[in-house]
Amino acid sequence: MKPFRHPAIYRVAAIVAAGLAAGCLGSSPRINLYTMNAVSDTRATGAPDGLAISVGPIRVPRYLDRPEWVTRPGGSTSRLEVDDVRRWAGGFQSNVLSALGENIGAKLDTQQVVVYPAQTPFVLDYRIGVDFHAFEGVGGKAVMLRANWVIRSGSAGGRPLEWVLRDPQGHRGWWF
Repeated sequence: MKPFRHPAIYRVAAIVAAGLAAGCLGSSPRINLYTMNAVSDTRATGAPDGLAISVGPIRVPRYLDRPEWVTRPGGSTSRLEVDDVRRWAGGFQSNVLSALGENIGAKLDTQQVVVYPAQTPFVLDYRIGVDFHAFEGVGGKAVMLRANWVIRSGSAGGRPLEWVLRDPQGHRGWWF
């Protein structure tokens, strides 16, 4: 018995293999990395003996504790969108801590600001903790932030002073 040889089958197999190989060579979307920057353009230039502040720890909602950007599409109260292309460099929580520490130092004109979990090389005047309940982009036009701030005096704990700041308009930068 003669083996089956049909040149058309080999050509079709070669075309299918080439098509599959070309499909695997496609490019994936480009990932863009972002960091949060301080709202204030000025750096703290205060005297080294200014207020001594520790910032953190902070808590963020689980749905934000991810590298991808999370937004709430215009007007939605329950739907969130995860952007696979835009991501936080270093993580969302570390970006918030860093920007918060820089802004507090600039606004209070002190260079003695440490960000959790760093060791404190000086005696603290205040410790600031923030519990974020919502921190989201809304329709590309505003930022919605709901948070509880706890400010304690001294290194050993002190008495808590609790501030609850809410801005229904989602104004950018007011919370720093």
